[in-house]
Amino acid sequence: MTYKEWEQSSGNKVIASSPFSEKVFDFIPKEGRVLDLGCGDGRISKIIKAHGFETYGMDINPAAINLAKAKPDYVGIVFSIQDAKSTTYEDDFFDAVIEQAVLACVEKSSRFAVLTEVYRILKPGGVLSIAEFGFKEDLHERYRGDALASGEYGTVVVKSDDGMKPFRSHHFRVEELDALIHDTGFEIIQSAHPNFITRSGNEHPGHQYIVRKIYTHHTMKPNFP
Repeated sequence: MTYKEWEQSSGNKVIASSPFSEKVFDFIPKEGRVLDLGCGDGRISKIIKAHGFETYGMDINPAAINLAKAKPDYVGIVFSIQDAKSTTYEDDFFDAVIEQAVLACVEKSSRFAVLTEVYRILKPGGVLSIAEFGFKEDLHERYRGDALASGEYGTVVVKSDDGMKPFRSHHFRVEELDALIHDTGFEIIQSAHPNFITRSGNEHPGHQYIVRKIYTHHTMKPNFP
């Protein structure tokens, strides 16, 4: 589905999700403020909270946020309904932002806006964790056919078994993500490109990044890695 279609969905049916790496926690100060961007029903938010961080979760889907708020073991997490392209958070508010396959379901024209907004709300030196599915070399025919519906080569369209609208997910080339990261002003601290295991049990190329909001001469480097 597109970002707009996810906004209108039931909120509890996500066909695939990228694996979360806890390596980002090494770059966040103790009791730091962390945002789970596109949190869905709060699966990653719960992990963040369990590590002692001040945890926020936001998603454009009202049903997903309501599901998260209703879970008794998610007490203490600040959930809100927001658009990742334009949030209500203050400038320099978060020590870290976690992004799990949000860019994949955002239209190409909006990806830069999402990362620019993340840059705005991160503190100087704050970090962003990115996990996205990668381009698969043997899917050229699929990409070509699905581009007729998605409007973008490299985006697959999947119909779910429960009658949901087609799920759209963009598969990124390394150079594509690298350019997007650098163009929005981040520096790459770590990157890895392991195979992800999909919910159907298949291997698929993946990308995991930890990137940092670049310091300016007006800011001072904090005392953490």
